[in-house]
Amino acid sequence: MKVLVNTYDTAFQNIAGGVHKRIEKTSRFIRDLGCQIDFFDKFSTKVEDYDILHVYMIDVGNVELVKYAKSKGLKIVLSSIVNLNHSLSLRLYWLIRKMPIMTTYKLFFQMCLLADVIVVETEKERKFVSRYFHVSESKITIIPSGVDEVCYKKDELIFEKIGKKCDYAIEVARFDQNKNQLNVIKAMAGEKENVVFVGGGDSKNSKYYQQCLDIAKKCKNIHLLGWVDANSDLLKSAYSNAKAVICSSYQETFGLSILEGIQAGAFPILSKTLPILDFKEMSGCETFDPDDLMDIRDKIKKVMNTNKVFENRDMVKSSFSWDAVAKKHVDIFEGLLIK
Repeated sequence: MKVLVNTYDTAFQNIAGGVHKRIEKTSRFIRDLGCQIDFFDKFSTKVEDYDILHVYMIDVGNVELVKYAKSKGLKIVLSSIVNLNHSLSLRLYWLIRKMPIMTTYKLFFQMCLLADVIVVETEKERKFVSRYFHVSESKITIIPSGVDEVCYKKDELIFEKIGKKCDYAIEVARFDQNKNQLNVIKAMAGEKENVVFVGGGDSKNSKYYQQCLDIAKKCKNIHLLGWVDANSDLLKSAYSNAKAVICSSYQETFGLSILEGIQAGAFPILSKTLPILDFKEMSGCETFDPDDLMDIRDKIKKVMNTNKVFENRDMVKSSFSWDAVAKKHVDIFEGLLIK
């Protein structure tokens, strides 16, 4: 079985995104199961040499490759990676799809039609793709993202970085309005509980990050570390010593930092709007209204001032391992080739 993988052009250029990590990890663990997986190179790859084309993201740049692969008899697997905020645009373009004009969304619909299987990460994403891309639910399979099995070792690096030794909650994400760190900072500014933020500003809107920095500078309990390398000892130290992990986003396709925090032993405190909450493994989290500063403050304080333990930690580590993710992909590939 030979699988060819492709994605959007800048997937491996974005240090803030997790798509490249998802592709690399999934591919590596699938190879360990005995399946040949290669990344598409438009200068040398012969598409017809493969059995399956696996495309990550419904993206206009992939449309012609999908059409060509389909014409050569390949099975098409499409990992959607969609923005769940674009429902209004999708409804509009579906209504005008039969007009004699070519739109980006019309190409998206064509990709979904050509796909043999569409992979999504959550139940919320499955419902979204089925409803707004008009795809039969029988064509959609849920496979969550995986999380690295890291040996977290508590050390003093994070405390040296923030200038004191204390209990703290951690939030790891690019700073932007959807990630909603500003509300967490406003809610916790001046409180006794410490919050550590890892991540930098969005290049498209640096003002939001600056707002967060301006408040944090006035607060001894708010610590903004900026960008930290994903493989660094500092990030491992930050996760391993954290008492809680926060995700305050309005929307997330998945939310990998949540799983990384849980694996390190942190208790999850999450926005109630997150799709990851649909998984049974996430029952028992503390949740809050992302627009309610008092609710955010109360839930963080509740966890930080008790000895709450997330009882599903081992279940999360097992269900969201890269081994489990890879096996589910191979099951799909094998099923397609039997048909």
